Amino acid sequence: MVPCSFTEANVVLDRPPDMTADQCDPLSVLRTSTEQGMPVVVSCWKLTQEELAEIVRNGGRIWLTVYGQTMPPVSLSGQRPF
Repeated sequence: MVPCSFTEANVVLDRPPDMTADQCDPLSVLRTSTEQGMPVVVSCWKLTQEELAEIVRNGGRIWLTVYGQTMPPVSLSGQRPF
């Protein structure tokens, strides 16, 4: 997947200091809050044609990996959240 910039983005996150440019790209994000006041960070990603084909071969499933020891609340969507 390729991180995408988008009009609503208001921050660019740089890679962690212990990762190289080959391991991690800068990421444009929108830092905002939900209507209920919960802070959220939104990013946008574009699948390659190969990834789209793999998702179809894999029964439409997408795997999410979060680095660390726990799973924070996350959301994946094909719909633009704005």
